[in-house]
Amino acid sequence: MDNIWESRDKTIRKEILKKGICLNKPTERCECQIVIQDINVTGMNITDLKNQLHTEILDDIEKTITIGDANSEIDRKIERGIQYMMVAEESLFTICISDFSKKGKIIVTFIVMLKYFKPFKAIWNWTPEEKYEIALKYKEVGVKLFQESRHIDAFYKFSKACKILITLEPILDLELDKSLENNINALRITLYNNLAGCHILNQNYEYVIQLCNIILDKDKNNIKALYRRGVAYGKLRNFENAVSDFEKLITLKPLNIAAQQQFVIYNRKLQEANEKCKDMVKRMFRT
Repeated sequence: MDNIWESRDKTIRKEILKKGICLNKPTERCECQIVIQDINVTGMNITDLKNQLHTEILDDIEKTITIGDANSEIDRKIERGIQYMMVAEESLFTICISDFSKKGKIIVTFIVMLKYFKPFKAIWNWTPEEKYEIALKYKEVGVKLFQESRHIDAFYKFSKACKILITLEPILDLELDKSLENNINALRITLYNNLAGCHILNQNYEYVIQLCNIILDKDKNNIKALYRRGVAYGKLRNFENAVSDFEKLITLKPLNIAAQQQFVIYNRKLQEANEKCKDMVKRMFRT
């Protein structure tokens, strides 16, 4: 039906109750004046929306939000739905969130009215300076979320910042001021490192190695990347590469206690693996 929009993963549903004015829809960095009402929650107490789902949008009040500033799963879904709204439109939202602690679903329904929004130019019209400043802001928010142990939310923020910087490639063709170019390159390295840190916590070790390889191709002595790649290699039982990374790291930073500890652990595992291999070869050739 024309009055219903649903996300591909079926976690966001928007049903138009009152049609709006056929104008442009909100995009990244647009300031939107919205009114939310009639909030209902299934699978959770409504008072826990802020404490457990970390929503900063869901209140029975009129408020201004900026598309791109969402810091939680439910708020990201709300933002996505709002980007399909017209000015003066009123719609019923249904948001579905997986509750992994209870192996169930949390269903949140509410009515949103988009009063108006302040347009922001499309991302392809952003200047390199604007892209850098916005990506930097997203990175800083991601760091704060990471420090609060909201690692998935931090990952989304770092990813959003990376996607903005990717639009500046190839950076050499832009002929930027050298200071800005250096800042963009440094921010990109930081973001890749932060993403690798998030992936380690989620045990996505192959992704950690891929990201750290990109970093080390540009900065072969990057301490964080060497450490994280070494940990990832070790978790994947590639003890030889793990030892190599920690050995290099200790050469660069002899007083790095964490690297020394990891080196001892994986060097011992490497020696044990080599001994098992030797014993296996001996048994194979016994007469």
